[in-house]
Amino acid sequence: MSTYAQTTVPHLSFTWEDLLVLLRDELQEYGSLLGLLSAQQQSILERRPESLLEINQTVQTQMEASQILQKRRQGFVSSLANTFGISQESNLSELIPHFPDVTQPMFESLVEEINNLITKVRSKIEQNQRLLSRLSEVTDQILSITNPSSHSKTYSRSGNVHNLAGGRSSINESA
Repeated sequence: MSTYAQTTVPHLSFTWEDLLVLLRDELQEYGSLLGLLSAQQQSILERRPESLLEINQTVQTQMEASQILQKRRQGFVSSLANTFGISQESNLSELIPHFPDVTQPMFESLVEEINNLITKVRSKIEQNQRLLSRLSEVTDQILSITNPSSHSKTYSRSGNVHNLAGGRSSINESA
């Protein structure tokens, strides 16, 4: 890997390679998270609660790892913004025009790919939450048919449906 001249921005506390490695790691983490969310969705669709619980733990761990990298990136961005005399609230895309010319296309590509993966991850999380919600509704309907006396529903003062099921736990996993 070639060294990108620090002479362009002499007061950086890191190298361009450090930022590049961080972005590649973040890209990899989001890709892994997307794969796990797909596996989670498959477990939901196949109604495999034992594997769903295991995958949920792995998803949570992966999300935490992604958040750590995102915070590190935000630290880099804040430092860069300060060096460039720009608002520290700037995002990485806004700073790229200040990077050395030879690095700009590479960083633009990485940022675009990370943003695409973040969008896909959010979409997959929403899909999985909707599937879990629907699965919970179907399960409640089945249970109310098999034992109607234990699944009475009433409306609260706010108009929301209130389930009077005794001590039964509901399936409300969140991704």
